[in-house]
Amino acid sequence: MPPALSYVLTHRLPCATLMLVMLMCAVWLPALGEGTPTFVAMLLTTVGLSLHILAPALIALVTFGGGLLFATHVAALTAAGVIAIAGFALIPGLVVFVLYGLIPILGAALMMRADGVRRSAQYLAFGLGGLTLLGLAIAAAMQDIGIKGMIDGLLAPMFDSVLQQMPAGEPEAVEVLEQSRQMMVEILPGLMALGVWFTWWGDVVFARNFARKYGFYQGEATSLLSLGFGKPVAYLFLVLLVALNLGSGELHYIAVNAAILIGGLLAAQGIAVGHSWLKAKGMLLSIAMMYLMLIIWSILIIPFVIIGLMDIWFDYRRNMPAVGG
Repeated sequence: MPPALSYVLTHRLPCATLMLVMLMCAVWLPALGEGTPTFVAMLLTTVGLSLHILAPALIALVTFGGGLLFATHVAALTAAGVIAIAGFALIPGLVVFVLYGLIPILGAALMMRADGVRRSAQYLAFGLGGLTLLGLAIAAAMQDIGIKGMIDGLLAPMFDSVLQQMPAGEPEAVEVLEQSRQMMVEILPGLMALGVWFTWWGDVVFARNFARKYGFYQGEATSLLSLGFGKPVAYLFLVLLVALNLGSGELHYIAVNAAILIGGLLAAQGIAVGHSWLKAKGMLLSIAMMYLMLIIWSILIIPFVIIGLMDIWFDYRRNMPAVGG
């Protein structure tokens, strides 16, 4: 490892400073791009967001190398920096400490234990899903409206702007736009929680690979293709399906979005099964095609949800050759 990077990762204050810079790049770099050519502005925005979402990977990395206490100190120092930058407002610092600190720290700690791939993925999903629900509930309560009503209010300006730009006399287009709005309102919290889970868990996995490369990862190192969840996750998903069909109001809304998050976990398990099967058959080109098709036609995720759900009972990978990555 380069000496400068080794120094930063083994000293609390430099590491916290680096993490603070990575977090704030999502604000600073787009601001620097104002008034520049469009390509430059987009490039700076992309780089800023990329560095921002890699912050959980940094805290996971120092957890692998320095332990829970060291990583917690780094997270606390970073949160203190955020509080200072925010004019000594405590809420932003608390959000950073929990969301970008404690959550990935505990996810990384679980990754090092037995069955770490499953345990870290499951913990991060439930932790981030719970934080998403809590945050939305608090924001909705402050406005004295339901969660769905608050989401509708957040999306309304964007869709109203599009509606104003549409030519008059096209009722079909207006109807399609309204249907798109209703669908987005219905599923946005679940998609948001699933996207954050995918990013945070990806950060922890990236940190694990980096730590293994430089020889300071001492935990469990099972392939990601072993990912699989237990029967409680399957039963929870089935209960949510019943609740979203029988429930109404806020209960229905929460059940829909929770099912999206849990369905995403099962889809990840289903994809691991498909990847393992194709790899065992030597169909490497088909693996690439599988992921390409998932990117192009997202609706294809549904069969993988079913495969992941069934795999919990039938363990399709039991008789496959051992997977190595």
